[in-house]
Amino acid sequence: MKGVMFDYNIPKIALKKIGIGGDFSLVKYSDAWPVPKIVHGDQVIVKTSLAGICASDLHQITATMSLYASIMASPVNPMPMGHEAMGVVAEAGLEVSGLRPGDRVVYNPVNRCSFYGFDPCPSCRRGNYQHCFCLLGVGDGSSREQKYGGRRKFGGFGSGGFSEYMLGFERQFHRVADHVPDEAAVLTEPFTIALHGVARHMPRHDDTVVVVGAGIIGLLTIKALRALGSKSRIISLARYPMQADMAKRLGASEVVSERDNKKLYTKIADATGGSLFSPLMSKRVLYGNKGPDIIYDCVATEATVDDDLRLVRSNGKVVLIGMDFNFTKKVDWSLAVWKEIEVTGALFSGRETCEEGEIDAFDLAVDLISRDPAGFSGLVSHTFPVEQYQEAIRCFRSKKKNNAIKVALDFRVGPR
Repeated sequence: MKGVMFDYNIPKIALKKIGIGGDFSLVKYSDAWPVPKIVHGDQVIVKTSLAGICASDLHQITATMSLYASIMASPVNPMPMGHEAMGVVAEAGLEVSGLRPGDRVVYNPVNRCSFYGFDPCPSCRRGNYQHCFCLLGVGDGSSREQKYGGRRKFGGFGSGGFSEYMLGFERQFHRVADHVPDEAAVLTEPFTIALHGVARHMPRHDDTVVVVGAGIIGLLTIKALRALGSKSRIISLARYPMQADMAKRLGASEVVSERDNKKLYTKIADATGGSLFSPLMSKRVLYGNKGPDIIYDCVATEATVDDDLRLVRSNGKVVLIGMDFNFTKKVDWSLAVWKEIEVTGALFSGRETCEEGEIDAFDLAVDLISRDPAGFSGLVSHTFPVEQYQEAIRCFRSKKKNNAIKVALDFRVGPR
């Protein structure tokens, strides 16, 4: 089986952390990986069609992700990569009742109690599946844990989409309607992230919101706002022309493409009626109750987080959906106190609340994409066969040069 695996090698990770090691020293490609086998009756094997490359995949192979994530690492090594995946059911276990070979499905990588048959943990009872103890290999303390190898011997954030075949529980896969193209279906997982961030922090219709970043999560956040019925004014901060065009198409009210920090601050203040002031020996800051009501930061670098705190109105909200920062040295976090800003994060997805009531984010995403598959066209801008995974990652890294939005590995074709 062809596939790309992550080598969880602590000495190599340590070297990578100090800048030693090649670009792909932590990953292995082979065309001879063993095909996964069904171990439990409620599992299925899926033949991968498309698998999107996520920024977190790049953080993983460059060892720039927060070490906090290591508590959710899979106990399997080398670990299959790729969590944004869709494909076709190839084989179903004896206890599988809702799927059959030939079904097109999308993958939910966030393991939770119900997938294993455990009594729900406190997080699962609240619909916060993204914080389920099963991600850490902790079940309900029953003998059922031994079925999966024992405590800390199972779980982890799921992956496998960068391989020809992937294995998972039946309840990790959601059927895709026939009329939905593969290129729209593969966006389901990142769309759940956007839906989660928006549904839990929904703006009022008369709010002005700023979406920082027009990569795939930023664009899908705009889409999520409109799909969930928001009539708020959306200002998209986009770096490149193709991002700006897509942001407008997906529902942004206006787009600001400004690299100069001083000019950016002025444009946001002018656009929102905010007032900028200049503290002693520091960057300007917007003060008072006029300005962006909510900032969804879909990049979340150290620089953008500092900008968020300075540009959101007093008593406003900052939602960090991106994860491009760890420890910070230059963020003035005291602004969260001075301006009484609510700062919150949004991770993965769970059970969300919308006009229809409470719903699993994956069910919601599948439904919304099914209603409007054309609305997601063009977001998958580049595809590569898995043999060319290095070229695919380089394409992802050079978005401006390649006009790239979402880059995916394509298992429907051979090498070009």
